[in-house]
Amino acid sequence: MNSKIILNLRKLGFTEYEAKAYVGLLFLKEASAREIHELTNVPRPKIYGVLDRLVKKGYVEIRGGIEDKPTLFRGIAPDELARKLREEYLLSLNETLKELDSMSLGLDNSCYF
Repeated sequence: MNSKIILNLRKLGFTEYEAKAYVGLLFLKEASAREIHELTNVPRPKIYGVLDRLVKKGYVEIRGGIEDKPTLFRGIAPDELARKLREEYLLSLNETLKELDSMSLGLDNSCYF
């Protein structure tokens, strides 16, 4: 697994296990938690929590999961991931700038420390 990609995803807010699971899913296209665990070496007891967080963030989709078949996971396309990350970053940046501006103007005397 490409360690530079993992490092760059970590810089973008992914945990190491989230980055490995997402990249593994791009490689596998669609896979069960077990298959992802086996490819990425994300510990088996952690893989479901990792996938759950990625699903909640919108970076991974759930497919299938019929009684006799395992739930399958699929990573969103890299360009869609980039769009989501860009939107989240800009929203956070704008909110932070508004707060900093209000502090510098003395409009909010709350203690931040």
